[in-house]
Amino acid sequence: MGRVSKGVNCSVVGCSAKAEISLPADRVSRYLNVSKESRRAYLCKPHYKEFKRASKKEREMERARYSGL
Repeated sequence: MGRVSKGVNCSVVGCSAKAEISLPADRVSRYLNVSKESRRAYLCKPHYKEFKRASKKEREMERARYSGL
């Protein structure tokens, strides 16, 4: 049973919503203002959506690097 299922709050500064997903904090901190207290960043649904939009180009480049082309 992880922290998200236990009801941890979102790690974005100023947000107190319940987290839906956890990601590496160093990756998320490039795009969102998250607190630096742990290695994991916990994001609520709206902030996860914002993170996905902001990091779309980087994720596409990462997938292209490992494709079998």
